[in-house]
Amino acid sequence: MTNELLTLIVTHIACSNMAAERPLSIQEVQYCSAVYQEIKLAFVPGLDRAGYTQLAAQQQHSVNLEGYRAFYKWRVENPSTVQHLERVARGERELGQAS
Repeated sequence: MTNELLTLIVTHIACSNMAAERPLSIQEVQYCSAVYQEIKLAFVPGLDRAGYTQLAAQQQHSVNLEGYRAFYKWRVENPSTVQHLERVARGERELGQAS
């Protein structure tokens, strides 16, 4: 897993934390949604944003579901990594710091 993807996951967690505390601005919603989309696409082999935008709506839906399921599975299978990333999102650790 790349540092870029880990950073996106930390950002996604931070977005979720912010949304739990207060309503997000429209700009924050757009940014957080784009981050989550990039994460889901990262879990679908062989597809990037450019390829995704070329798909028909039904195919995009299928890709979103596949990416969501794969990301969810990764989270379930890697609880210690997820906990570390949650600490990073709260500012308690650095990304490269061992938990």
